[in-house]
Amino acid sequence: MNYAIRNDKQAFRAVGSRDDVGSDEYWSQFPIDIVPLPPTATEVATAAIAKRNELLAIAANRMGPLQDAVDVERVTDDEVALLKLWKAYRIDLNRIEQQDGFPAEIQWPVSPDEKPPELAAHL
Repeated sequence: MNYAIRNDKQAFRAVGSRDDVGSDEYWSQFPIDIVPLPPTATEVATAAIAKRNELLAIAANRMGPLQDAVDVERVTDDEVALLKLWKAYRIDLNRIEQQDGFPAEIQWPVSPDEKPPELAAHL
């Protein structure tokens, strides 16, 4: 079997002869391993924004009950502190696009869920 391999090496197809090979392909007797192209900057940015949006949804779910406790004046000091951590986290998430390395390098903020209790107590 013979193959027409795309010049960018992103695809190949079986062909009957060299005459079946297009101008953007080359002929080979062997198929190739397809090596995916790296994502574009736009694709990386889109993925980062999607991740940020998922993390924002989680933050909103954690913050809702805490804000409810504040609103009905049934909040504890620990809940007030935790709500402030979540708000700071949400601010940091919303600012990832302002980071110098965005979208290739992002310093993701640490969720209050991931902070050790002893560290969170001092923030």
